Amino acid sequence: MARSITIKQERFARHYVGECDGNASAAYRKAYDAEKMADSTVWANACNLLKNNKVAAMVERLKAEHAEHEAITLEEITAALRRAMDGAAAAGQWSAASSAALGLAKLAGLLIEKRQISATPGADHLDAVALLAGAPRSRTDDDNVVVLQKTGTDDA
Repeated sequence: MARSITIKQERFARHYVGECDGNASAAYRKAYDAEKMADSTVWANACNLLKNNKVAAMVERLKAEHAEHEAITLEEITAALRRAMDGAAAAGQWSAASSAALGLAKLAGLLIEKRQISATPGADHLDAVALLAGAPRSRTDDDNVVVLQKTGTDDA
């Protein structure tokens, strides 16, 4: 009967998905005795472990378990916001109740934040671009045009 993966391989997979957050070298160092190994050796061994079909399958299974455990559903968020809104209203904390109601509205897509960015008319922003580019404006009579020219010459 063939063994699926070794204890160290499983430990590597668990560290990789868990506390090492996808850093294969760090997971390898935690699972194996790698204190005297060169970084390049650790990296190569960690890559080989990830290429091992059985280890890769374990990593994928652990990732799925982790994602399922960490997942929060729309229903959970909605229920928490409703409880917060009801509790705040019952306590007379109208600002907190209003914030929870706004959270529910955003969650439902009923409220969308819009932002507007504008530039002032004139050449101030063009002068700033020219300054950042390190080139003077060639024409100062037109507020809408910046022609960047190279300063100095390159004698190669």
